[in-house]
Amino acid sequence: MKYRQQFFFASTFCIRVCCFWLSTAAMGQDQSQVQPAPHTLDSLYQYYRYSKSDSLSIPERLDYVSSFLDGITPSQHDSLMYIGLMRKTKLLGEAKMYDSAIFYSHQLYDLAEQNKDTTYMVKAFTKLGIYHKNNNQLSDAFQYYNEAFKNSRVTNDSIRAGKSLLQMANIQTFLGDYSGSKATAINGLKYIENTSDLRSLSGLYHIISVANCQQKKYKEALKYNAQALGLNKDSITKSAIGINNILIFKNTKANILADQKKYKAALSIFSALVFDSILQNDKKEYARVLGNFGYVQWLQNKNNTNSQKLLIDALIINKEINDVEGLIESNIYLTKYYFDNDKSKALLYAEAAYQNAAIRQNSVAIIEALGFIFKLKENVTYEARVYDSIHHRLQEINQSNREIYAVTKYENEKLTARNEVLQAQQETSTTVVFVVLGVLTLSLGGLIYYYGNQKRYKRRFLALIDTTDHKAKASAASETSTPSHVISDSTLQHLLTQLEHFEEQHEYLAPHLTVHDLAKRFGSNSSYLSVVVNTYKEKSISQYINDLRIDYAVEKLQSDAVFRKYTIKAIAKEVGFSSSESFSKKFYKKTGIYPSYFVKNLEG
Repeated sequence: MKYRQQFFFASTFCIRVCCFWLSTAAMGQDQSQVQPAPHTLDSLYQYYRYSKSDSLSIPERLDYVSSFLDGITPSQHDSLMYIGLMRKTKLLGEAKMYDSAIFYSHQLYDLAEQNKDTTYMVKAFTKLGIYHKNNNQLSDAFQYYNEAFKNSRVTNDSIRAGKSLLQMANIQTFLGDYSGSKATAINGLKYIENTSDLRSLSGLYHIISVANCQQKKYKEALKYNAQALGLNKDSITKSAIGINNILIFKNTKANILADQKKYKAALSIFSALVFDSILQNDKKEYARVLGNFGYVQWLQNKNNTNSQKLLIDALIINKEINDVEGLIESNIYLTKYYFDNDKSKALLYAEAAYQNAAIRQNSVAIIEALGFIFKLKENVTYEARVYDSIHHRLQEINQSNREIYAVTKYENEKLTARNEVLQAQQETSTTVVFVVLGVLTLSLGGLIYYYGNQKRYKRRFLALIDTTDHKAKASAASETSTPSHVISDSTLQHLLTQLEHFEEQHEYLAPHLTVHDLAKRFGSNSSYLSVVVNTYKEKSISQYINDLRIDYAVEKLQSDAVFRKYTIKAIAKEVGFSSSESFSKKFYKKTGIYPSYFVKNLEG
């Protein structure tokens, strides 16, 4: 079987290269373009095949894939360049050579962009997100995943879109932005819930559960945790989700129960996990469960001597496997354990947690560790400066991530609306086609009869309208008073004409406009004007004016570079708002972003 698969791959490989050679010749392209000689194809295939061999070391496999790319590059055969670059970036990532992986991922993106190949553009963006995240460049990683999401959304690739949102939510969780991560993950459910991707779906449920737990919304946390665990129904779903992931979800459930002080139920879960043979083989997760088990035992009974042993055992395992995240957690637990009884030991563990958090560039953990150091150490001038800097930077990153995704979400909502309109138009067009075909099948006699009837129907219709007008006039004359919501045709047309002129001449830019001002300007009253605007614009007067101002500001900022140099206060005044605060609030309400961010991105 193995050799038949290799033969099939080699045959397919050769056929593709031959087809490419024939197509370029048929189109009359430059014959000076270098093509791989037929006798080299087997060698190139061997290089690629060896790069996939698990029996070879990663440096050896990298050498082979590099040779493959060197041989293919002169031919400019894009499909072969794609698979070569995909393989090379994967191997560089496995070797933790993230800077190099990022470099070749950019090459992959450049090739895909040149060919307008959205599928590989998404793959390149996803790789850039992965390697920037592994390189602790979380802000950049978030942006690349966001680009992958946008492109997946355009191509209606729901699974890739949902996976991108899952990674974005993971980054927000790591940065302590639990509100942001929950919102992103909930949006991700829209793309994943009706697909077969149970791993991503369970991951989204898990993130929402963790976020709710951090926000002390324990009922919601348990609800989403139950949904994640509930996907595990049989051996097939267990394999799809991943056994280790299921164990992580159980660990999270125990932590939620512990936060509710339901220690007995939590310890029961931890006890079962500790003796799970699969978990014991995963030292990283095993150490995490041991630490949680020891910490919750201590919370239940501060005199429990076994809890100290479990916490120390977890720390030792984390040191053995050099799991920095695990070391942070273990040292924080031990800081809390010794905090009241041995300040010097507590300080040692707090400083160890801080050092590991700094290595991992985990801003949330740095802040938590420094919080303990402040309470345990006398001179904390240096630590206070670090705390202030990290806290400020973390807030900036989280705000930036939210704004990036807010713009994307706003654009996607517009795209969805356009797609719905197009679909409705398509359905209407289909209906019209069938109606026209039906009409064309009628006989000439039927057409004459039809048009004769139409003339009679028209005369009856006009007569009916004429009768209705007379009845309406008679009824109006008989009324002793006219309801405020009844407007004559002439008044209605006058007000609609005035509103059209009002919009065309940008009169809405005048400051301090009220419904009474407009009514007086239009030679009418505020009741009639409100009815017309509510009916024909489907808005209140104030919303109508504010929306016109915001639309004008957006258009002028896009088209006028000088206008973009104005301060927000000056822009607000220019478009009729009394203050920058009011302008920013209304701008955000209508667009989902603030004007300062909009201007900044236009300039960029």
